[in-house]
Amino acid sequence: MQLTFFGVRGSYPIARPDNVRYGGNSTCLHLRMASGAEIILDGGSGIVNLGLEMMQREFAAGEGSATILVGHTHWDHILGYPFFLPFFVAGNSFRFVSAGQTGISIREILSGQHHDLHFPVPFEDLAANIQYDELSMGESLNLEGVKLTTFQLNHPGLTVAYRIEEEGAAVVIITDTARIHAARLGDNMGGPDPDPAFARRYTDRLTALCEGADLLVHDAHFMEHEIRDKEHWGHATGEDALRLAREAGVRRLALFHHAPEHNDTVVSQILQATRDLARRDDLEVTAAMEGATYHLGSSSEGELP
Repeated sequence: MQLTFFGVRGSYPIARPDNVRYGGNSTCLHLRMASGAEIILDGGSGIVNLGLEMMQREFAAGEGSATILVGHTHWDHILGYPFFLPFFVAGNSFRFVSAGQTGISIREILSGQHHDLHFPVPFEDLAANIQYDELSMGESLNLEGVKLTTFQLNHPGLTVAYRIEEEGAAVVIITDTARIHAARLGDNMGGPDPDPAFARRYTDRLTALCEGADLLVHDAHFMEHEIRDKEHWGHATGEDALRLAREAGVRRLALFHHAPEHNDTVVSQILQATRDLARRDDLEVTAAMEGATYHLGSSSEGELP
């Protein structure tokens, strides 16, 4: 299994000279499985560059296929879909797997981006064969030998964590999540007031989801001093990510969903602070970087920032 980051920012994409090391595109990850199958997670602005890369391959001839997992549908995770060139090539096949949002399907959400008030190209002009599958939160799926396990995260709306497993390798991707002890967020999560018993059950289930994973990709949007009074925003810190990684016994942790306000220096500071806290752990800590590739399973350890 090979994972490559095409977008690592949260909230919105940004281009500045002082954030070129980690990259300014919003959320998009690409996985190439041992079988050759391709999985994309989220369509932030990073999916545009992924689409350009795919158009150098079989997708240009309408012979490509991929599964797209939707973490959630906030703007930073979907704004790149209308610019994803493989969607406009007849013969390509894509399968969306999503929880949608309460009362609205993923197809309706994506088609709304193509309303002529927002975008000049009608949704009907997407020439690829696109299938839309709705999942129930907590559901496990089998995609041609790839096991997907889902979990609802503590984030406004419906937000999904995915555990992706193949041939003994496992990655867990938690793009957006908040401290469950500080606020209860998301549809059907029970309201904003903290509840110790609920928090314990939630944490135990989330730890089980991550148990023994080769790689945990986790929201580290805030520094510790920044998150005060912002726990209800739906994001976490490097320390939060490390705590979960320790409890779950994961091998590697990639800090993710970098705040667009954070330049390279700040992201590096978050990385170093988290590494300092992990210095006695048998755990490798990195920061997600556009273009960085992680090889999971029996292959090499990957290109680490």
